[in-house]
Amino acid sequence: MSDARSFHALIRGERRGCVAGAARGLLSAASLPFRGAVALRAAAYSLGLLRARRAALPVVSVGNLTAGGTGKTPLVIALARRLRDRGERVAVLARGYGAERDGELNDELRLIAAAVPEVEIVAGRDRVAGAAAARARGATVALLDDGFQHRRLARDLDFVLVDATEPWGFPPRVLLPRGLLREPPAALRRASAVFLSRAELVGPSELRRLEEEVRATGYAGPLLRTRTRPTRVELLAGPAGAPSPGEEPELLAGQAVLAACGIGNPSAFAATLAQLGARISQLVALPDHHAYTAADVDGLERLARERAVGRVVVTAKDAVKLRPLLAQPSEVTWLALEVEVDVEPEETLNELLARLREEERGVA
Repeated sequence: MSDARSFHALIRGERRGCVAGAARGLLSAASLPFRGAVALRAAAYSLGLLRARRAALPVVSVGNLTAGGTGKTPLVIALARRLRDRGERVAVLARGYGAERDGELNDELRLIAAAVPEVEIVAGRDRVAGAAAARARGATVALLDDGFQHRRLARDLDFVLVDATEPWGFPPRVLLPRGLLREPPAALRRASAVFLSRAELVGPSELRRLEEEVRATGYAGPLLRTRTRPTRVELLAGPAGAPSPGEEPELLAGQAVLAACGIGNPSAFAATLAQLGARISQLVALPDHHAYTAADVDGLERLARERAVGRVVVTAKDAVKLRPLLAQPSEVTWLALEVEVDVEPEETLNELLARLREEERGVA
């Protein structure tokens, strides 16, 4: 079991015994000073003891409350395309977590660059310097990826995603390291807009209840939803002479597949495949930003053969790292599922983005 999966099993209570119980007790104790540090930092910004640096271009932050995947990357791609279509020159600022060195692109940033080639990608820990570099390169608006807690750079719009399938981490509403919250839910009050992501994976009553929970934090701004929409299946590798299975996601309906991913929320990927009608023989959940190796490829193909499954399906994010490792031909068919997000209500998002230019012109 990977370190990430082992940690998640521990905090979920799936690991039993005296040692696991003692470990959870220590994590609970460690959450107290973490909560205190978060509260002190928030107070320092509120009192002006710490100040955000304003960039020479509008900044839109996309972030979340929990550690792990909430669907930020598809939303960043959707926003980049929307801003591009409005005539903006877009830059994406990100730390690039998981990259080998500071300033290099990680798998998510490489995915963004491939999806929106016109976007300027600026990776590095210092997002204030990154914003200045983006402006010098001609950018007219910056998207700050995973930026809700990065308060050193001021932003014109603060978008926060709350995953509808697991909104408050586990155990719910508990801060790191015992839970997965980076900040208490009340931090949503400083958001410009809250997006309930993966809304297609829960029922209407659950969405209404989650909206009530978000409002109970004291947040009074716009509430939007994002729905993940599978758009394409890419053939990465397959048996020699075999015809291409096609690119429509619906081709997975009724097919037995081995699902593999190195993302923050593997269960959401499995749920999307299940909605397409795929029969998941096994879900192999690797750590987020997992650096695939040839041994990983061999192991997944061996597992597929053992389970008599002819297809391994991964996410587009995983495909970024897998392409150089997959040889043609392969004994099994490797497929990457590409997705986009739809935002609703769309008019609310358009109104929010329109503020960028209105504020710059002094209209608002």
